[in-house]
Amino acid sequence: MVLIRQTLILIFIFAPFFFFFISCVEAASASALAPTPTPTPSPTPTPTPTPSPSPSPSSTPTPTPTPSSSISEPPSPGPSPEGSTSLKLGLSDIGIQNKALKASQIEGSKLARKQLQAIEQRIDEFKAILTKRLADPKTSGKTQQCLAQCEDNFEDAIDSVKMSIESINKQDLPKANVDVSAISTDVDTCNDCFKEMIGEDKQIKTFDNWIRGVTGDCLENLQKH
Repeated sequence: MVLIRQTLILIFIFAPFFFFFISCVEAASASALAPTPTPTPSPTPTPTPTPSPSPSPSSTPTPTPTPSSSISEPPSPGPSPEGSTSLKLGLSDIGIQNKALKASQIEGSKLARKQLQAIEQRIDEFKAILTKRLADPKTSGKTQQCLAQCEDNFEDAIDSVKMSIESINKQDLPKANVDVSAISTDVDTCNDCFKEMIGEDKQIKTFDNWIRGVTGDCLENLQKH
């Protein structure tokens, strides 16, 4: 009886410690089984890009205008060695202004026709000058011979001008090209006479160069038709 009493007393004394120990073990087991939370990484700040300086606008070069095809006025020749009347080849007298005529604004055949009309008028004017030189008593024999030939050459040139205009009107451009080229050949023949027999004549050379230039432009305009 005494032994039982002592046993109960011991149980009563140590029971709280036993239950405390059991609760500690359970708490430790629960904490060990709980998942450890993964730390969320803090966002890395994105660096702000430094704006690059905008390039300064470069100056745009102004395009140089391209001169259009025109009926140019021939240069005034120097005094003739024979002392005859100076040559004046102004286009204003025949109603054609000395200015640029844009081929894009007018058909090539129409512009070529105007150029041929100017050539015909100019040849008539120049023939009058040659006639005065031929009648001058101071004119040498060889010069008179070439001047007489030039009159025939210029008559042929006028015929070539008329045939050129007729070919253009008929839209026969291949023949028109041949006729226009013949104009320059006729005047060249006159110039060649002076170069071979006497020497270069300034008036004849100036007129020959002008005929070459205008007939060359005329052929180009026929290609634009």
